[in-house]
Amino acid sequence: MKKLTLKYKFLSFFVALIIVFSFLPVTPVQAAASTTSLETFAASLKKTDSTQLVGIFVKNVLAVKVVQQSSAAYVSSSSGTVTQFGMASQYGSIGLLAHNYLSGASFSKLGSGTEIILVYGDGSTKKYQVTAVKKYQALSPTDPYSNFVNLDNPDATISSTDVFNETYGSGGLVLQTCISKNGNSSWGRLFVIATSAE
Repeated sequence: MKKLTLKYKFLSFFVALIIVFSFLPVTPVQAAASTTSLETFAASLKKTDSTQLVGIFVKNVLAVKVVQQSSAAYVSSSSGTVTQFGMASQYGSIGLLAHNYLSGASFSKLGSGTEIILVYGDGSTKKYQVTAVKKYQALSPTDPYSNFVNLDNPDATISSTDVFNETYGSGGLVLQTCISKNGNSSWGRLFVIATSAE
């Protein structure tokens, strides 16, 4: 039996990698808004209603428009958008939802102390600062009423109501997306919680 040459081993390994990656799903990710300034972004969104939230900006990370929910379960499937969660306002919070394969992909880049700027319809802005990042595993990933495991305290199981109260009960800004794991795009939930910095 002949020994395999180093060149042949490398070529075999490279071909195997190409085959493996060709079977993986392609996941589009929102590009970072590294070249957009806040002023340019706010001007592009300017409307007339000073009370309507129209955009969210994080320097070098995110510059996307905000759309409103058309129904309680609606989350925009358009690139470059996040959806304002209507129910959050009933609890004094601003909730922004995005799919983890679109604008929500940027949420995991936000950590404690990150400045988030909300842009309103008249061009005015309001600054927030991230105070907490919470991650939960959904025990029934596609069920909105699933029980969850707080990944910071994996010994305890909590209800969807408790998760809602721990996140949206803050009265601040909450960015929510799903966490992908083990091939399941809805394996868990990520909440980025921020408070007013003004």
